[in-house]
Amino acid sequence: MNVKPQSSKKISLLITNDFPPFVSGISTVFYQIWKRLPSDRIMILAPNSPGCDEFDKRESFHIIRKKIPTGESGKAKLLKMALNIFYALYYTRKYNIGKLHCGQILSVGPAGLVCKKLFGVKYSVYVYGSETIRFGNSQMISRLMKKVIEEAEELVPNSEFTLLEYERWGVPREKMVTIVPGVDSVFFHPQDKSQHLIEKYSLRDKQVIMTVGRLDERKGHDMVIRAMTQLTKRFPDVVYMIVGKGREEQRLKSLADNLKLQDHVIFTGFVADESLPDYYNLCDIFVLPNRETESNDQLKGDYEGFGVVFLEASACGKPVIAGNSGGSCEAVVDGITGLMVDPRSEDDIAHTIERILEDKSFAGRLGMAGRNRAKKEFDWQHITQITKNIL
Repeated sequence: MNVKPQSSKKISLLITNDFPPFVSGISTVFYQIWKRLPSDRIMILAPNSPGCDEFDKRESFHIIRKKIPTGESGKAKLLKMALNIFYALYYTRKYNIGKLHCGQILSVGPAGLVCKKLFGVKYSVYVYGSETIRFGNSQMISRLMKKVIEEAEELVPNSEFTLLEYERWGVPREKMVTIVPGVDSVFFHPQDKSQHLIEKYSLRDKQVIMTVGRLDERKGHDMVIRAMTQLTKRFPDVVYMIVGKGREEQRLKSLADNLKLQDHVIFTGFVADESLPDYYNLCDIFVLPNRETESNDQLKGDYEGFGVVFLEASACGKPVIAGNSGGSCEAVVDGITGLMVDPRSEDDIAHTIERILEDKSFAGRLGMAGRNRAKKEFDWQHITQITKNIL
């Protein structure tokens, strides 16, 4: 059911490029928080994406879908910005919108700025880290970002690491409200390995290393594949499962082929959210050696602002390995819930994986500590309350 709010109430409208069924960490966070907010006080405006009709029918809050580009080219970004301004103006007037929540600073933030100037509507802006690095060198874009932030009620970073980035950029700490990702520790929990998936991927008697996430350069899949050349010599039964899709897929497949690792690297493609706990529970170690993007000019300087997948894996009781870059140090406590590695060193990645594979007791302690922390510190209800305070 998708119920429209009553127009007599002031409504908060979230405008975001990332919302299910589109898969990303940002998408997960927005969905998990906003589905817990009062349905008569919220609306979502998001791009039309495959499967959205079926998804939207199941939800109790009102979701508006529009054909908005999701690409990263300069043209796509400008079109996104223009369309979001147009739709923000239209729906702000139509539905008595009291506040806009702008899910991205550049493609959505200007929509909040325009609506404030024309209608006096307040707005918040959400940021995820690296925006000031990727776009700050452009004087025009930098000025626009600073104007969007200046006029906003709050800037909402996704981690202390991201908050510090914007503090260094001159944004007062008191203007920022940090909302970190959370995890549903009931949905994501330790369970026996799925026999169906074991048969599907021929995993019987295998040790499984896994990464879940979009296939982007900054996730570090390529370095794990390179590390596999060392790991397979020591552990001939080890396999690396890559769960997800993305722009790097063909390059990663070619890398695995060139290193003759076809029998040790498995690409699952897209996996629906409801199946993710079964996949996490297949693995012995979750690894995502995140680093700053270097090769892709459009995304250069992009880094992991937090990493919700670390929490999901921890909630399933798995030891995790993260790159010592960006905000992942807030999702992973080094030596307690997982281990941090140099994301540009295949040797460090290989040796760290070896350490956990060799010591099952150590692996168990990391996984148990990760699960306990996920339950105590990253409950969605607590995180949702922070959003209610700025609704």
